[in-house]
Amino acid sequence: MTFLKILLLLGAIGGAFYGIDCYQKIDQAKTELQELKPELSQTQDALSFNKDAWEKYEALKSKADQAAAQTAALKQQKESGENKLKAALQEFTALATAMKAAVDKARSNDATLAFPEIKLADGRVLKDAKVRKIDETQVSLMHSEGIGSVPVAQLPPSLLEQLDLGPTSLTAAIDITAAVLIAKTQQLDALSLKCPIPLVEKPYKVELNVVTEAKSFQGKAADEMEVNVSKIRYAKGTTISLDGAVSGTLKSVAALEGITNPQQKVQDTKVSTFPAKRASFSANRFGGELLSESLFVLNGEELWMIQVIFSSKSKAGRPIAENILASVKIAPAP
Repeated sequence: MTFLKILLLLGAIGGAFYGIDCYQKIDQAKTELQELKPELSQTQDALSFNKDAWEKYEALKSKADQAAAQTAALKQQKESGENKLKAALQEFTALATAMKAAVDKARSNDATLAFPEIKLADGRVLKDAKVRKIDETQVSLMHSEGIGSVPVAQLPPSLLEQLDLGPTSLTAAIDITAAVLIAKTQQLDALSLKCPIPLVEKPYKVELNVVTEAKSFQGKAADEMEVNVSKIRYAKGTTISLDGAVSGTLKSVAALEGITNPQQKVQDTKVSTFPAKRASFSANRFGGELLSESLFVLNGEELWMIQVIFSSKSKAGRPIAENILASVKIAPAP
């Protein structure tokens, strides 16, 4: 065998071994690739999940940023509104003070008025009457039978208008407007109302086995106006009578010391779709007049009572009480 043939033979043998080795490495790589495919699939799934999660995060972050910007804008609007309301209240207070001073001055001039006769609401007739002094609750008169003070409620409408007295007077309108301006929405459990008097929870206990919960919220103004809100929750299956609740409350008020000539009026109504009773009460007491406007609402096993008590000294008491009761809203019982 020549040297050239030997070289060719060795080359062929080496090429064969090299080809075999390559095939073996290719088979090994294929095997490893098959083994890596599940891991690759898991990695792809993880990457896809992370991509979805990142996209959701970015969407949530975008919404959070928008909400934060909106909250900041609303907060700024709220602060601006509160500042404007404060300024309006200051202007209104100054205007109200000036108007009341003008009314007082006009009333002092009216203290020389004379009338041939004045027919009072209770049927009495005062002859040759002269006005001596005027205030919000009564008018001092000199007449043919002597000198005395007459409650505003007894004066005829024409004289009330002339002296700017009663619920339609300018000063009453000022008080009503002021009460509306300063009234704030107050949330008392499931009940909300707009009230110019802050209401604070007070201890309240009802000694009845069928009562599972009792709460009371109270507030009082300087002009003898009181607001009371009570909630009584009864055990399931208890029969609750709105008429009984109204009757019991009005009887307790009528039993107060000094009460005479009590009068009451009750009518059916609704509050937030719930059955309710609207009650008005009046009576003479210690030379003045005691009045109350009340609302009784039955919400499942819950009985709510909202009561506004005031006297003849409470300027514009009845319209303010009516505004408070008209604002009452109650959420369904849980």
